Amino acid sequence: MKHAKKKVICTLAPFALIPCAAVLAQETAAAQAAPVAAAGAPADMERIVVTATRRNTFVQETPLAVTAYNQDTLANNQVKDLASLTTMVPSLTVEQHGDSGGVHVYMRGVGSANHTELGDPAVAFYVDGIYSPRPQGATALMYDLSHVEVARGPQGTLNGRNSTAGAVNLVSGAPVTERIFGAGSIVAGDRHRLQTQGMINIPLADNVALRVAAIKDSHDGYVDFRAGSNVLPGAKQYGAEDKMGARASLLWKFTPELRATLIADYYKDQGAGNVYLAAEPAPGSALRSALIDSPGSLEQSIMTWKGKLNYRPSEALDLTYLGSWSRYQRRNVNDADAGLFPGFKSENRTEWAKFDSYSHEFQARSDSDAPFQWVAGVFLFGEKNKVRFDIDRSQVSQATVDQDLAAGNVIFVRPTAGEYASAMSFIQGNRQLKSRAVFGQVSQQLGDSIKLTAGARYTKDHKFDIGGQNWACPNWPANTPRGTTVLTPDQLRQLVTPGTGLINTHNIGPGGAISAAACGNTPGDNTADLRYGQATWLGRVEYKLRPGILLFASVTTGFHSPAIGDGGATTKPEKLTSYEIGFKSDLLNRALTLNIDAFHMKYKDKLESQVVNSVLANFNAAGATVRGIEAEWTWRPTRSDRLSGNATWLKARYDDFLSCDVDSARANGQACGSSAPNVNVGGSVMKHAPTFATTLQYEHDFATGGGMLTPRISAHYEGETFVGAGAFSSDVPGHAGVKKQKAYSTVDLSVRYQPANKAYTAEVFVNNATNKDVKLDVVELCTDTGMPCQPRQQIYGAFYNAPRSLGARLSMKF
Repeated sequence: MKHAKKKVICTLAPFALIPCAAVLAQETAAAQAAPVAAAGAPADMERIVVTATRRNTFVQETPLAVTAYNQDTLANNQVKDLASLTTMVPSLTVEQHGDSGGVHVYMRGVGSANHTELGDPAVAFYVDGIYSPRPQGATALMYDLSHVEVARGPQGTLNGRNSTAGAVNLVSGAPVTERIFGAGSIVAGDRHRLQTQGMINIPLADNVALRVAAIKDSHDGYVDFRAGSNVLPGAKQYGAEDKMGARASLLWKFTPELRATLIADYYKDQGAGNVYLAAEPAPGSALRSALIDSPGSLEQSIMTWKGKLNYRPSEALDLTYLGSWSRYQRRNVNDADAGLFPGFKSENRTEWAKFDSYSHEFQARSDSDAPFQWVAGVFLFGEKNKVRFDIDRSQVSQATVDQDLAAGNVIFVRPTAGEYASAMSFIQGNRQLKSRAVFGQVSQQLGDSIKLTAGARYTKDHKFDIGGQNWACPNWPANTPRGTTVLTPDQLRQLVTPGTGLINTHNIGPGGAISAAACGNTPGDNTADLRYGQATWLGRVEYKLRPGILLFASVTTGFHSPAIGDGGATTKPEKLTSYEIGFKSDLLNRALTLNIDAFHMKYKDKLESQVVNSVLANFNAAGATVRGIEAEWTWRPTRSDRLSGNATWLKARYDDFLSCDVDSARANGQACGSSAPNVNVGGSVMKHAPTFATTLQYEHDFATGGGMLTPRISAHYEGETFVGAGAFSSDVPGHAGVKKQKAYSTVDLSVRYQPANKAYTAEVFVNNATNKDVKLDVVELCTDTGMPCQPRQQIYGAFYNAPRSLGARLSMKF
């Protein structure tokens, strides 16, 4: 049974952190393709192997909250990226964003709202065990995977920094030397959706194999241009996607004990990005439309080179090296105001961005079947960021706007004499991170039922910024409220003056040079040097009640590294302690899988990000407490029926936390930092933390003369959720409910057909069948973008989920 188990691991996790060199010589093509099921169990009850404990273990034998799906399940649920996986994983939320092509990932109500070079994600993202430091990496397409695994809760002992909320690992399909095989698929749908992908595995010799996979996915946008939009014919609508990925993996078995895998992985996104829409749309207005004067443009790419070398000199020792080098680059343009205040323009541009990172990790581990087990390692990571991010703001007179609207013309926001223009540029030429860590974990089996585990990690971080500059042209913020007749000196300096031309020097413009003379100001200095060390640890006990039932309890600590902000400001690190008890079971002869996990997480100095006075700020909350229960299940009452799903009960609240409510302050005619007082938000609900959420999915196989027809319905329900920026979940005066998403339900439907010989799979599907609009993030744009609003006026923008989409898929394997 020992060798059989290792064969399963090779089959289901071919690029896991622990290779299966001891049994590779015994692998056969049949073993590569066969799922694993208990004798007498319903068909297709495959047991997936994950690597969350730095060992290959079945999900049901892994003593932590982890969810895993193989590539076929992902394809059957139309999962193409992390955002489309959210309803399948308890407590997972992914916010789309516009101005940096990134996403905000939350788990159990914990995440990071900073997707810039100033921030780090709170949910660690890995591809083939290699850490992806930028949140833009989480937007990459999922294709040709062995499986995806999502571990919830702090993973600081084995994964280290910035995994306080959890970790996601995409494990790609690996080359095999036994046979040639491949796969391909095409998806077509509304909005000119077209996705094509393919994979081929080629044995080059008895000990060398190459696997190549590629994908291309594109569709039109879903945010219509409103009348008056200043866009050229053929411009992409916001929401349009044009992504591609390619991966080549080379396996070389030097000897039965020594093997190497090299991977080149490329991802490119040339879509339009996303844009804020009205969070309080006017009655009868089209929600998914906007008055656009800056068409979306996104060009971002990630090139990663990865290598893994494994040496297993004996059954008792396994040595692994993982190394990578990655370059992320981006240019993009985003309409930050989305036309929510006609006549005002706020354009965000990344002129250039380049993020180079490298990582080295060496692991040593003992035999996985020994009573006493250990794993130890060292980790080295570095990142160098270079970015220039510009913001141009301008506005024209109300008379000009009224005239254009009356005539049905384009609203042309180009300020002339006496009108407003200002700009800001963030230039980070050399911002770096160097991180080192050592870790170890030991486990002791006590008899047949009890297992004790203890682990620790020490991380040393060094963050620094050399010569970073913030330009405010000429000042920031001092825009002119609409209808204002008496201007301040700062506002007067931001007016276009006669003789300077139609575009005054306060607007930078695409690619514009910046100087003190042209800007009307001198830059602020971002120079900073931050060093920090932190130890994290784990204690866990497992009890196997009987075969198929595992109980576990653990205490885990974690930390999120401190942040450097504009002006060289720094924060404290975020720390937490998590208490967790869990129950995992395979019941009814493996016809029912039921997992339950209860947790209590206590945060200290929790890191937050929010726009304050038009500048993104990092700061620490005093603390937060997150507690809840998660359940996952899969039930096969018959060989033709499958019922699966998950449910979460969650209570996530801030503890004592003195802060200023930006939105309430503005509603009262005040401003944070001057007239608005700080208040204690202790007890406020954290973002993306609904009290209850659940997903239910049902499939039934109908046997036909030539194959199998399988309809599927998946329904997701989520209670009321706070989705606004900042820590204040209370209502804003005059805008009840604007920062919340009411309880809602969404439904996905599909029908797939597979002939008896399984030569192909054909499917039709509709996602978000009821076309439900769901707010994912809400920001007050008068404050965020500097709109020329009256002192008490507030205009809210929101990012929303994707609208209803229909399509068909045809796939085959050979």
